[in-house]
Amino acid sequence: MATTNSSVRLALFSGRRLLFNLLFWTALFTFVLGVRYYDIGNIAFIDLPVQIPTYRIFLNGITLGLCVGIIYTVVELRLESLRFYDNSLSRIILLRTLYLFIVCGLTLAAVSYANYYLDAVKGNIDTEKTGYSRYLFSATVQFLFLGALIGNFALSVFHTLRAKIGYTDFANLLVGRYRMPVEEERAFMFLDLKSSTTIAEQLGHRLYSRLIQDCFRDLTATLLDTQAEVYQYVGDEAVLSWPVELAAADANCLRAYFQFAGLLQSRKAHYEAAYGLVPEFKAGVNLGRVTVVEVGVLKRAIVYHSDVLNTAARVQALCNEQGKSLLITDAVKDRLADKLSGAPYRFDFIGDIVLRGKTQPVGVFSVEQMHPRAVDP
Repeated sequence: MATTNSSVRLALFSGRRLLFNLLFWTALFTFVLGVRYYDIGNIAFIDLPVQIPTYRIFLNGITLGLCVGIIYTVVELRLESLRFYDNSLSRIILLRTLYLFIVCGLTLAAVSYANYYLDAVKGNIDTEKTGYSRYLFSATVQFLFLGALIGNFALSVFHTLRAKIGYTDFANLLVGRYRMPVEEERAFMFLDLKSSTTIAEQLGHRLYSRLIQDCFRDLTATLLDTQAEVYQYVGDEAVLSWPVELAAADANCLRAYFQFAGLLQSRKAHYEAAYGLVPEFKAGVNLGRVTVVEVGVLKRAIVYHSDVLNTAARVQALCNEQGKSLLITDAVKDRLADKLSGAPYRFDFIGDIVLRGKTQPVGVFSVEQMHPRAVDP
C-alpha cells in the first residue's frame, strides 16, 4: 500500500522534546504554586498567609511537572500528523489547546487525588468536612488548571508556528542567527511539475491548484525522511535545500527525488481518480557556497544569495531539452563520489554546457535509479 497523507508523522519521540516538556511544565507549575501561596508580584491579588513551606512548593511543582510532562509528551506526539496539521492555523491552535488541556486536566485531577489521599492518611485533612470534590475545586487546584490552560495555549502557538514557518527557519529567526550575512555550503534542488502549462489548461486553475496542494502534501514524507528544508514554494515548483553534509549523507539530495517520484506513482489510483493524470516532476541539483541573511521587517524570511541557485534552476530547465527527469552538476557528483559505493544510481554525462546567463561551461549529469526502492507502507 502507498503511504497516505494522514499516516505521515511530523515528529517522533526524542529525549530533547521530553526534556523540554518536563522543564516547561515543572517551571510553570512551580511558578503557579508560588503565585498561589506567596502572591509573587501581587499577581494573584490575594492576601493569603503562607500555608506550606517553600520546599513543598518545589516538590509539588516537580511532581506535577514530571507527571504532566511525560503524559503530555506521549499524547502530543499523537497529534504530530499530517492529518492534524492539514487545517487552518486557528483550528490547529484551538484543537491542540483544548485536546491537550483535557489531558493535562485529567493528569492534574489524578495527582490531586493522590495528594488528597496522602493528606487524609496523614490526618492533614478531615475527610468528613472536606471531600475530594471540594479539594479538587480548591483555589490551589483552580490556579493549576488555569496555568495548564495558559501553558497549553502557549505551546500550541509555539509548535504551530514552528510547523508553519519551518522548524529550522523558526529556530534561526528566533535566535537571530542570520541577522548579519553568513556564508555556508548548501545544496539546492529545484523541483518542478512537468508539462505544467498543459495540465493547467486541461484542469482549469482551481483543480490545478488542488493538484499542486496534493503533490506538495505528499512531498512531506520525503522532506522528513531526507532531512530536506523547503526554501520556497513558487507556483508549481518547490525549492529544497540541505546543508552539504546532510545532502551527501545517504545521497539525500538524490534519494529525495526518487522517493517522491515513487510515492506519486504509488498513489496513481488517487491522482487518476481526482485529476485524470499522474503528476511527474523534474529536478535540477547544485551545491556550493551561498550567503544566508534574514530580510524584511513586516514579513521576515531567510534568503540565500549565490549563483549556486541560478545554476540549479538553469540545470533543471535543461530536463525537457535532454529528455531527463533529474540532472545534477559535476559539483554534486564530485561531492557524492565517496557516498555512492553500492548505491542504486546510474550517472550519464550530458556534457559541459554553457547555461543561459553564464559564460563558463558547467558539467551536467543525468541520474537514473537502477533498482527503485519500494515505497514504505
